[in-house]
Amino acid sequence: MHLIGTILGRLVGLAAVIGTLAIAALVCLTVVTVTFRFLGIAFPGTYVLAELLIIPAVTFALAYTAWSGAHTRVELLTDRLPRRVRDPLLGVMLALGAGFWGMVANSAIEEVLRRSAQGESTPILDIPVAPFRWMMIAAIVLLIAVLLYRALETALGRGEAAE
Repeated sequence: MHLIGTILGRLVGLAAVIGTLAIAALVCLTVVTVTFRFLGIAFPGTYVLAELLIIPAVTFALAYTAWSGAHTRVELLTDRLPRRVRDPLLGVMLALGAGFWGMVANSAIEEVLRRSAQGESTPILDIPVAPFRWMMIAAIVLLIAVLLYRALETALGRGEAAE
């Protein structure tokens, strides 16, 4: 269990770096775009790039959020429950969350396979979208692994709820 936690922790750290780089690139793109538009110069395709950068920024942030336990549960309710009720409830919520994201991942895989067969690319810049869709799926799979790991920790009395 410790080895799995270490591996997941490192993957989440990598996900956080990727998400942070995507956000930094998005900020730089926005600053450059706004600055040059002020000067009367427009770069075609900046909205497309922004849309693509949002994919890793948001999805990898979800995995990091689940790992750190931030904003993934309604603490106003759960913190007031007795521990014997709270711990199983948190485990069930984590497992249900993993199930939900499993359905999202399944739909995303179907979509990327369908769109890849069609040769989907962005307008104006003609950038293939499939790598960004697969990146999103990888982030969702990491999120599912983190949620299941946290649910198992909770079930074994080793999770945040048990502390």
